[in-house]
Amino acid sequence: MVLLATGPVNRVLEIPELLDMVFGYLDELSNVSNALVCKRWSEVALDALWRELHDLHRLFGILKPLKKVGDDLKDSWAWTVPPDADDWQRLEKYSRRVRCLTFHAGRGRPLCPTVFEDVARTRTSLHILPNLNTLLWHGPLPLSVMFMHNNVKCFVMLLPEGDNDYILPFFRDIISRMPHLTTLDIRTDIPMHDNEGSMIYLLRNLTKLRKIVFPQFQFTTRVAETVAQLEDLGCVEFQYTGEQGCGDAADTQVFRPKLQMGAYPSLWDLSMTASLRDATDFMRQPFAPTNLTSLYVDSRLTESPAIVHELLAVLAETCQLLESLGIITLISDLGPPQSLVDIPRAERINFSTLRPLLHFPNLTIFEFIHQYPLDLTLEDIEQLAKSWPSLRKLILNNEPAVSDQCPLTLSALLPFARHCLELEQLGLFVNASTADLPSTGLPSYQSRPFAKLRRLSMGVSLIADDGAIALFLSQICPLNTHIEYGVTWDAPDGPDEGAVELYQTIANRCNKWGKVAELLPLLTKLRMEERERARLVTSELQDLRMRSGVLMDKLGMRSGDNCVTL
Repeated sequence: MVLLATGPVNRVLEIPELLDMVFGYLDELSNVSNALVCKRWSEVALDALWRELHDLHRLFGILKPLKKVGDDLKDSWAWTVPPDADDWQRLEKYSRRVRCLTFHAGRGRPLCPTVFEDVARTRTSLHILPNLNTLLWHGPLPLSVMFMHNNVKCFVMLLPEGDNDYILPFFRDIISRMPHLTTLDIRTDIPMHDNEGSMIYLLRNLTKLRKIVFPQFQFTTRVAETVAQLEDLGCVEFQYTGEQGCGDAADTQVFRPKLQMGAYPSLWDLSMTASLRDATDFMRQPFAPTNLTSLYVDSRLTESPAIVHELLAVLAETCQLLESLGIITLISDLGPPQSLVDIPRAERINFSTLRPLLHFPNLTIFEFIHQYPLDLTLEDIEQLAKSWPSLRKLILNNEPAVSDQCPLTLSALLPFARHCLELEQLGLFVNASTADLPSTGLPSYQSRPFAKLRRLSMGVSLIADDGAIALFLSQICPLNTHIEYGVTWDAPDGPDEGAVELYQTIANRCNKWGKVAELLPLLTKLRMEERERARLVTSELQDLRMRSGVLMDKLGMRSGDNCVTL
């Protein structure tokens, strides 16, 4: 390929920053071709090819050819001759470009342990990847030490179960070799009570941390007191994913940190597993992190309306900057399925319980999960939507375990379409039976469609006729709205007849909601075409009326005082 020296297009293609943006959208094979175009393109394309490294075989194969040891597909690869100084010099052209290294010992072409031994012994520089800033390591932890250095800012590590004697020495390596870490992601199934002392030692000495990601049940009282002293810490979160791991629920059964003056000076995002009572007391104490913009609390109890209201009231008073709030309480699927008529109304969340939500000036995201359906009326929903025009995401207990009845119908969607023009995700538990569908002939039904809705989360909502439901939703949902359904609960630990019956009921509903999700895009598109035709007819009618008016004026002028009737 020959590049001309003149022309605006060619000048644009000589700007490295623009080239880097373009190459970032291309696949590996395309960038290999780009690297062969010219010297300027070669540098940018090589940066794109090596910026993220997911296969050490690819890197070490440049030093010397790697040979498979054995004939089995699972056999590892090794060097027959170890690399020398010239090989390491050749590697520098590529190693200096790597910014992110991801290593999974169980994926790709496995490397023989002798490869790492040869690397450690023959390397000519202490830093194999001198510009590395992100290290994700899922493998033997001692092997990761050779890639650690001062420039690494993000470290993701998998701590395997077994003998924990290796943990403290490894943490010392992290502190001494990567003292400027700003993000630490810990993935493990080891309960915190087994290595809490070592973990506190690590967190206390990584003074520049800005973000920490834990498995569930790892953010304990002592850990919370330790990281409270980190001046730059802005985010503490946990993940539910299996890859992240999970601790022992008993470790956070009591969560009562005692905070000192100056605690959490920079914290804006906090996720924790604690009872709502402990969370309320935590946020009520004098030096609580009141500058939070995001808070997520997961309780392992079926919480009462009183404590839910108390937590919301405390947060509304102390955390005026909150933009996102999630409150998740225990969902129990054990025992025979319960009926709503057997649940005392005093144990159900009503609008009075949730009223403090209206006192958050900046809250735009709210998620709430509870064992029992909410005790809300359509009037409550109307007031909530009218008072919350800035709402962007609302998950309002769309997957309760007790789900045989629901006072709300699909009419509960309409107030949010009318008043919440910024709403992108809505989750409600409703009774979507055809008998309760709003009549299209009623004036109250004349409501504008959702302006920005992208996800409608129906959870375990009751459903009868999927076709009629899809037809109704097509009138209020924008094109490409994704229908979500089902539950996010943890699977039962063992066989339980009640749980089996409950999950079968949910599966039957999900099948029908799945059909709604299939029908909705086509029906929505047809509805849009119908609206466009109606708009054109209305436009033509207005044009005819205007022409008729002009004609009447002209005829009236010509006839003098006579009245002309058309």
